[in-house]
Amino acid sequence: MKKPVEFSQVKAQLDSVSPTFCIAKWKQVTLHLHNGRTHSCHHPYPHAVSKAELQNDPSALHNTEKKKEARAQMLKGARPAECQYCWNVEDLPAFKQGEIFSDRVTKSSESWARPYLEELKNSDAKKNLNPSYVEVSFSNLCNFKCSYCSPVYSSKWQEEIESHGPYNTSAKFNNLEYFKSVGEMPLPYKSPNPYVESFWKWWPDLVKDLKVFRITGGEPLLNENTFKILDYFHENPQPQLELAFNTNGNAPQKLMDEFIEKAAQLLSHKKISGLHVFTSLDGYGPYAEYGRHGLKYSAWLDNINRILTAMPEAQVTIMCTTNIFSIPEFLKFLEMIFDLKTRYPGHRVTSDINILRFPHHQNLSILPDSLKTAFDSSLEFMKSRKVEIEHLSSIPGFSVFEVNRMERMIQYMKSGPSRKDKISIYHARADFYKFVTEHDKRRGTNFLNSFPQLKNFYDLCKDSV
Repeated sequence: MKKPVEFSQVKAQLDSVSPTFCIAKWKQVTLHLHNGRTHSCHHPYPHAVSKAELQNDPSALHNTEKKKEARAQMLKGARPAECQYCWNVEDLPAFKQGEIFSDRVTKSSESWARPYLEELKNSDAKKNLNPSYVEVSFSNLCNFKCSYCSPVYSSKWQEEIESHGPYNTSAKFNNLEYFKSVGEMPLPYKSPNPYVESFWKWWPDLVKDLKVFRITGGEPLLNENTFKILDYFHENPQPQLELAFNTNGNAPQKLMDEFIEKAAQLLSHKKISGLHVFTSLDGYGPYAEYGRHGLKYSAWLDNINRILTAMPEAQVTIMCTTNIFSIPEFLKFLEMIFDLKTRYPGHRVTSDINILRFPHHQNLSILPDSLKTAFDSSLEFMKSRKVEIEHLSSIPGFSVFEVNRMERMIQYMKSGPSRKDKISIYHARADFYKFVTEHDKRRGTNFLNSFPQLKNFYDLCKDSV
């Protein structure tokens, strides 16, 4: 993990090109092949890939005209509108004083980005090039219906909405008509997919320049293209490449076994440089199971232990999207993570605590003041086990980054909704009641039985309807 002085150096290098120059716009891409959309950096909203452009060059999955225009703006010092997230950060006094850094700086400092700075600063913005960091989703095929997900990324959600329609919240949560209107509906899983076909045409040339290749979904282990990638690396070693997976950790056991066996062989024979598994869990035990419908907590934990045991070189990051369903027993969730850190030392297990902002009916900012201390003891637990980065390889604990993410989440929750959102908090609470009522009806769950600690909040939301 980099220190502020390193980020300062990278910022100075970037600013020597222009005050808006960001290497991610050239060298990083997320490919949503299931609906033909792309973006470079996760902050800009994905935009459509031109099928006409793909016919001439499969690298148009990344090198779209929209990105080329943004690259040209950056080289001239202009601010592309799609990158507003970073401009908001860079307009803060703390950024100007060097106390915090935007993702323009942190992403450009990564090993897959920084070495290309000299090459890119004098480049032609219109030139096609290969990225060094690729994240790809081959389909929305998934065995989960996580409460905040959508039909775009979950086939199970798609099936539910097709059968029962959208939820009766104020925004008609997960309305398929909306996704159709903006061109985000996934192509049917078993139908021909020109974007996947273009990917495989590009692959022999693309793979030569890759430093990080990450597969997401849906659930990647349900998709045959994932195992096609693993088999490719067996036959064509890429010792310069780190392979990463996003997985819910609850794929059918046969597929989990196959994944662990093949990935372990890749590592043991040094056919890839490393393996990083990213898995999502938003709380402890039964509370996580309610919010991530389809999750079997004990099976998830068994599989994470199997991955870490079978592959001593592998890393696991537990991504937590904190939301209202995360509140009960969050300390037990952190204790589980700390136990994994202790059992598998060497900074192999990390947490990444994120803030759920949408849908608004699960956003922590709509909580009453009586619940806004719910995570305080969890933060104290992390602080009491905080370890400086240089010692993490030998002492189990939470890094400064992990603790800061927890602090950021709590600050966000306690600040409450912004002034302009004060009125909508009542709508959000009403929507929470409507959502869980419909959730229980459709899925055979019972919110009050699952979350007796939140009964007063539930009643508050019911009164807002």
